[in-house]
Amino acid sequence: MFERAVERDDDYAGSGNLLLDRLLGAEITDRLPAGADLQAAAEELAADKTAHGRRPYIIPVGGSNPIGALGYVDCANEIAEHAPGVTTVVLGTGSAGTQAGLLVGFQSLGADIGVLGICVSRTEEAQRKLVLELADATLQRLGQESGLSADLVRVDDRFIGEGYAIPTPEMVDAVTLVARTEGILLDPVYTGKAMAGLLANIAEQRFAPDDDVVFLHTGGSAGLFGYRSVFA
Repeated sequence: MFERAVERDDDYAGSGNLLLDRLLGAEITDRLPAGADLQAAAEELAADKTAHGRRPYIIPVGGSNPIGALGYVDCANEIAEHAPGVTTVVLGTGSAGTQAGLLVGFQSLGADIGVLGICVSRTEEAQRKLVLELADATLQRLGQESGLSADLVRVDDRFIGEGYAIPTPEMVDAVTLVARTEGILLDPVYTGKAMAGLLANIAEQRFAPDDDVVFLHTGGSAGLFGYRSVFA
């Protein structure tokens, strides 16, 4: 695997997701600076493995390709089945697979359920484009006509802060609040910023009083332990 570097202390370098990587036996072959072309680096490594008789398969960042997005097409089906009446799903959106899969799933069902992605790494314009492209590719994978309406791709980029994986006060407040009131652990990179966005949208009355809003927890709680100093 590749490890995308973000400048942190010893906690970040030795615990959280990196600890799990080592525990599970992942081989960290390179450490790339923030902003590096991860896909190009993966393709270079795959070419080297192929030249040595291996058969590599590249999983993109976040698993966000049409195959990966199908998992959230199934998630959309599950939400529609088990949460009747839901009007909006709110989530952290980064590599776009989660949001694209949900949008394709709800469209395939004919369900009038909105999806609001709280950006963790890109501007609204860039994120909307990425989601649309992946949603269209996922529709094609399903043998359906592409062309998801751009109006359905709702994103909010106000909670990124200084950049991807860089903590914000709003994230810290949101993670702390949910831990103390609900006993649910969010993560500093995705769900923490997404919850900060949800709370702000509620405070700004961007949802109707009768809206039934679902927050999608996409995991990552182990990452908390790489940010111990932020919550100290």
